[in-house]
Amino acid sequence: MSEREQRINQGLRVLDEAHYSGRISREEYRKRRRQLLGSLCDSHGITARNTLRTRITQQGARAAAVPAVKAPAVPHPVQRTVAWKPLLAFGGGLLLCALLLYWLMQVN
Repeated sequence: MSEREQRINQGLRVLDEAHYSGRISREEYRKRRRQLLGSLCDSHGITARNTLRTRITQQGARAAAVPAVKAPAVPHPVQRTVAWKPLLAFGGGLLLCALLLYWLMQVN
């Protein structure tokens, strides 16, 4: 944060404290806050740009401008993935039930 931004931030803190303590009215608070925030703008009324966001946006625009190379339309076999964890849990539960049933039959 630049020195100018730190001064404005400190001014906003003092202004907030004055408003919350009731020393200035809501209208006066809003007027002074607009003046402080307005001083953040440069002489043309344009605030400083976020260069990181601009770079990301430009990179995204370049990626969108480059046409994607399409692969030839070759039919691929559909690969089915098996959810092993639920099947393993089901098998374990089934085995546990079988062992419990066997144990109950041995007790009687």
